[in-house]
Amino acid sequence: MVTTQDADFYSSLGSNYETAFGHDSGLVNFVHKILAHLPPRASVLDIGCGTGKPVASTLAEAGCSVTGIDISGVMVELSRKAVPDGKFEVADMLQYEPPEGTQFDAVLSLLSLFALERKDIEKMAKNWSRWVPAGGILSVGSVAAEDCKPMVQDHHYDKDGLCARGIPFRFMGNDITLDLFTRIGWETILSQNGFEIIDTATDLFTPPRESQCDEEMHYFILARKIAA
Repeated sequence: MVTTQDADFYSSLGSNYETAFGHDSGLVNFVHKILAHLPPRASVLDIGCGTGKPVASTLAEAGCSVTGIDISGVMVELSRKAVPDGKFEVADMLQYEPPEGTQFDAVLSLLSLFALERKDIEKMAKNWSRWVPAGGILSVGSVAAEDCKPMVQDHHYDKDGLCARGIPFRFMGNDITLDLFTRIGWETILSQNGFEIIDTATDLFTPPRESQCDEEMHYFILARKIAA
């Protein structure tokens, strides 16, 4: 799990986070791929919206109605400035509940799960299933365990082989550890919650040197809700 996962840590990053990650062309390209599967003026929930760039801003420019949540008040304020027409609020994704009866045409959790342990991600998958109607879209961006460098050793994996624990990583000058699902792990957890993967993409993102971050082999998933 990430040891620096509190709101104060993410708030301290502020615009430095946007400098490091706000111009991720692979992420932007995948957001455009998501948009091709959405109806006009789609309602979209952006989980872990960060500064609002590039995800929420790209969605809003395409005419989507964007709701965003983030644990950091500083990040939420930056999102509100980046996307004035969006609705952004401070919320812990594990505790968040949309207004009663609300579902979204799409739920996006793009590069926002790194602070979570396996059990937390499994809880989020159940939430995504409740928030997306049949035919709706889910998109997840993470790092697949098998893409980690240095290579993940066998002892890091759970017995079922679906998730690797305690993977060391350098993020914004901090040494952290991550719980990461394998590709089969993601296929399994999404299928268990009524989703079918319809597209994936892998993209190597190299943050600016001054951000003091490791390279990230991003693994993007586009899925459709096929069952209640």
